[in-house]
Amino acid sequence: MKIYGHPWSVNTRKVLMTLEEKAQEAELSLVMIPNGEQKLPAHVALHPFAKVPVLDDEGFILYEASAINRYLERKFPAPALVPSDPQGAALTNQWISAIDYYFVPHAAPVIVETLFRRYLGGEANLLAIESGREKMQTALDVADQALERSPYLTGNDFSLADIQLMPYLDYLEQIGFDQTITVRRNLAAWWVRTSRRPSWQKVARTGPQPYDSGITAESVEARSRAQSA
Repeated sequence: MKIYGHPWSVNTRKVLMTLEEKAQEAELSLVMIPNGEQKLPAHVALHPFAKVPVLDDEGFILYEASAINRYLERKFPAPALVPSDPQGAALTNQWISAIDYYFVPHAAPVIVETLFRRYLGGEANLLAIESGREKMQTALDVADQALERSPYLTGNDFSLADIQLMPYLDYLEQIGFDQTITVRRNLAAWWVRTSRRPSWQKVARTGPQPYDSGITAESVEARSRAQSA
C-alpha cells in the first residue's frame, strides 16, 4: 500500500493514524503541498480535486480521508474502529459528517492562517481567523456535551470518529488556541485520553516546528470585541 500525502496534512494524519491503530504499514509518497505538487498532472490523475491523501492499494486508487479510513476498516477489521452494532456504526458516520461540515470549515482557516501561512506565502487573513474562531465554538460545544455521556464520541470505544477530530485539536493546541479545549471539561479529558495513544504519539512526532505567528486567541478575541463595540 502507498499513501500519497504530507505528514503535516490533517487529512493525511487521519489515515496514518488509522494505519497505526490497525498495525498496518504503508509507504508514504511525499506530496510537497507548499510547492504546489498536489496540482501537478501526475497527482491530479490520482486525485482530480488536487488534494491529499490518496491511497494506492495494488492499483486500487481511492481519495478522501474518510473514504480511505472506512476502506481500511473493512480490509483490516481488527481492531475495530467502527462499532459493530447498527446504532454505533451510524453514530460514527454521523460524527464524521458533523466534524467535516460543522467544524472543519471554521477550524481549518484558523490553523492554515496561523500555522501554515509561513509556508504557503502571503499575509495571514485575520478576518478568516476571527470568523473561524467564533464559528467553530458550536461544534466544540456539541462534542463536549456528547462526551459527557461517554468517553469517546461514539460510546465506550475509540473510533474513526475520534480520529476525524484529533488532528485539528492538536494544531489548535499548538497555535495557542488550546483554551477552546481546556474550557470544555469533557472535551479536555477526551483530548488527554486520545492524544496519549501510542498511535497518535507516532503520527504527531513529525510535524511543523514551533512557530510564533504573533497571532493569539486573546488578540483575535480582543480584535473581535473592538470591532463590535
